[in-house]
Amino acid sequence: MKRIILTILSISMLLNSVSAFAWGAKGHDIVAAIAEQNLTPKAKKEISKLLDGKSIVYYSSWMDNIQNSPYWENGYNKTKTWHYANVDKGLTYETMDKNPDGDVLTALNMLTKEMTENYENLTDSMRVDYLKMIVHLVGDMHCPMHAGRLSDRGGNGFKLKWFGQNTSLHSLWDSKIIESARTWSYTEWRDHLDIVNKKYKKEVVKGTYEDWFTATVSNAALLYEYQENLGDERMNPYQYVYNFSPMLEEQLLLGGLRLAHVLNSIF
Repeated sequence: MKRIILTILSISMLLNSVSAFAWGAKGHDIVAAIAEQNLTPKAKKEISKLLDGKSIVYYSSWMDNIQNSPYWENGYNKTKTWHYANVDKGLTYETMDKNPDGDVLTALNMLTKEMTENYENLTDSMRVDYLKMIVHLVGDMHCPMHAGRLSDRGGNGFKLKWFGQNTSLHSLWDSKIIESARTWSYTEWRDHLDIVNKKYKKEVVKGTYEDWFTATVSNAALLYEYQENLGDERMNPYQYVYNFSPMLEEQLLLGGLRLAHVLNSIF
């Protein structure tokens, strides 16, 4: 009986936490795999030491998975709001009321500052946790619905049908569009996306977290506008994939290249 109760509780926790996820496991794996391919030898060596030989791909969804662990209530629950930053229609990140518990930008700025300016004073476990968080959150900040509106909880309240199944705009961009666009593994996504030249890679890593997130907010606004312009017309998933695969591919690639840039800068 105890085992059954624990199983039910675990499932309940999973269902309640899914709405905060971005990209899903495959999306985060793609971002991390692209990043790993663009790390400097020094960064690779230092990261491998911290992660006991495991890759950043291995831990790319750790920050989501930790929500279902016994450790969640022992400090990690403070990170619940760090995965996103809501921006309502007509507002910007700067003009939007900030979440007092923090958001993806405040979290990344804090974590990066700790890892660059205070590294020597951090414990080994803190360095490992902060590294895992940065890997995950740089991916999150490139997922359009993690810049979605507060009014519908980042697209969670925006209901639609996807190939006949009820879902939400948030869930669509967490994972469904990735699985619908291609049947590739995360390594195939990496190999097909990371084919850009050095000039492109150098250009897209310029700017700040705030600059990168502003572009994500713009993408989210385009997705909302598309849905609203449909009116009562039923969305065609095939047309949607055709229309927005370029955005999807660009955001995954940018997330990976920028994550590599951040980690190379730290290490």
